[in-house]
Amino acid sequence: MPRINLPKLTESVFPLILLLSGIFFILLYVEYRASKDAETTYYIHITAKSSVNIQDEEQSNSVMEVDFSSDPRVIKAQKLIEEKEYAKAEVIYFTILAEEPSAQIHNWLGTLYLKEKLYTKALVSFSNALKLNPDYYRARYNRALIYSMLDEHEKAIRDYKAVITGFENHAKSHFNMGVLYYQKKEYALAIAAFKRTSEISSGEKKIKALYLLGRSQMKIEPAQNEAARESFEKVIRLKPDHIASRLALVDMAFAKSEAGEKQRLEEYALMLEMEPANIAIYSAMYEAYHALGQEKAAKAIIQKALLHEPNNISMRFALVQTLIRLKQYSEAISQLQKILIIAPENTKAYFLLGRANYLKGSYTEALSVYEKVMDLTSRPRPELWNNIGLLYSKMERFDEAHNAYMQALALRSEYPEVYYNLGVLMLKQKVYEEAASYFNKAVSQRGSYRQAYYNLGLVYAKLGRNKDAIKAYQRVLELDPDNIRVQLNLAVRYSKVGELSRAQKLYETILEGDSTYYTAWLNLGLVYQEQKAYNKAIEALNKAVELEPESKKAHRSLAKNYSLNGDYKAATAILYKLLAQDPADIKTRLAYARSYYRAKKRNTALREYKKVLKLNPDNKVALKMIEKIETKKRNKNVKQ
Repeated sequence: MPRINLPKLTESVFPLILLLSGIFFILLYVEYRASKDAETTYYIHITAKSSVNIQDEEQSNSVMEVDFSSDPRVIKAQKLIEEKEYAKAEVIYFTILAEEPSAQIHNWLGTLYLKEKLYTKALVSFSNALKLNPDYYRARYNRALIYSMLDEHEKAIRDYKAVITGFENHAKSHFNMGVLYYQKKEYALAIAAFKRTSEISSGEKKIKALYLLGRSQMKIEPAQNEAARESFEKVIRLKPDHIASRLALVDMAFAKSEAGEKQRLEEYALMLEMEPANIAIYSAMYEAYHALGQEKAAKAIIQKALLHEPNNISMRFALVQTLIRLKQYSEAISQLQKILIIAPENTKAYFLLGRANYLKGSYTEALSVYEKVMDLTSRPRPELWNNIGLLYSKMERFDEAHNAYMQALALRSEYPEVYYNLGVLMLKQKVYEEAASYFNKAVSQRGSYRQAYYNLGLVYAKLGRNKDAIKAYQRVLELDPDNIRVQLNLAVRYSKVGELSRAQKLYETILEGDSTYYTAWLNLGLVYQEQKAYNKAIEALNKAVELEPESKKAHRSLAKNYSLNGDYKAATAILYKLLAQDPADIKTRLAYARSYYRAKKRNTALREYKKVLKLNPDNKVALKMIEKIETKKRNKNVKQ
């Protein structure tokens, strides 16, 4: 197999467990992967003693105002901020603003609030600065950062673009905008942003931009693998021990297949021999084992990594995720408690602690944990409200679940997972029209949302909107062509609208792939029955009976087709055996009587229908057939 020749590793670096797969971190219902390296954002924090990066550009602002940089009060305020005396610094800024409105002071006030993590107040301050001076790009850049923190990504991008319009070479705006595009999976735009950042920056920022450029080039469809390889090689030329790029090159060298993952593991093992304490290599091995579905091996490799760095929180989080996948929830909870000893206010740990308790079925404990997260955060993230909604839904506290989901949407209107969960909530309560509305909203925000399309098909079927159900299932199959369950549901809907040949073809396709699928054989037999192809129906239903010998429905359907085909003896024999097992089965008794009726044995049929009435005196079918048979007998006697 090919060998990857890379320079020898020289140092252990911060673990990049999830960087190999993206930037988001996995939350309760939706996966979000996190990377400190990738998500680094830059603050323009202007001090009294120095300016940062765009001082010369600021001088070209169309609106001139007093520069407070050397004002003794500002110098004092900055010193108070360094000493974390934020309230006193705030008073100084407000005193200055009372004397003279200043975009510069509003900007500094915003950075003060940002340090205190008072993001809403910071947003107001930066916006006030821009009202006074729309061309004050420091405030606009800082406001973009706040919008990003508040998940207002489109507004953040709009502000970054405004900065770039004024200062085309503002590398930090290009970079941060690239990160947002990457998070939104808009890889073409991310590529443009990271490429421009790499062209106009140097040092660590250039390295980060090139690395994320490579990741974006790998993720775009179709993948730009050759360009990605060049990007990673540029990183390595700038920083030979850049572990993430080295691992990315190994990742690209092999196919995304079982064989490819095994080859990656061989390469990682060789790298680990040279650097036995390098956590990033353990992380890559963990990802490969996870891709192979070998969760126990993934667990073991993380545990080995933790022997080298027991306080590595990122690795402990990876271990927690693995334990959750292994359904070892108590052990996951134990690991999260260890993380909280290391980092007592780690909201991510509390978040996962809530998830683990939820999955364990400890709903009260999960709710208590989420309340703790609420206490720790000044502005709860929409993912938290989503998780609370899931929890309430599981507890069948539907109104509270609905309220929680709406809280999530108030914070992030573009949140397809929440609309999906609202759809599920309505489906549970059999409010099908509202369920359909929410599922439609989910797919409008994410056109590839397979499960939402699938549930949309289910809801439309419940509403009797078979043509709409067909469209939903067809869309699922565009995204997942080999999904047998969806093929089956689509075939059922075809039958409902009379498209029997299409239903037949689908069932036959399913059975070509899995000849042991009982339901497909049963339904195929019923389609043949509708087409009056009784011999084919009997053949298919005999297969169904072989697969599910205890299925009364299959036996009754088989008997019916024998009867329709004129083989009344075979039909009554099958039904007789069923009645011997369960004499009180009304459906089988009705079928037994009907079989005799078709065979023109009306007296026997009449006797069997009367037996049905002994079991259920109000049975409408039996009453109708008895009336019909007796009327015919009376009419016959009259004629005689």
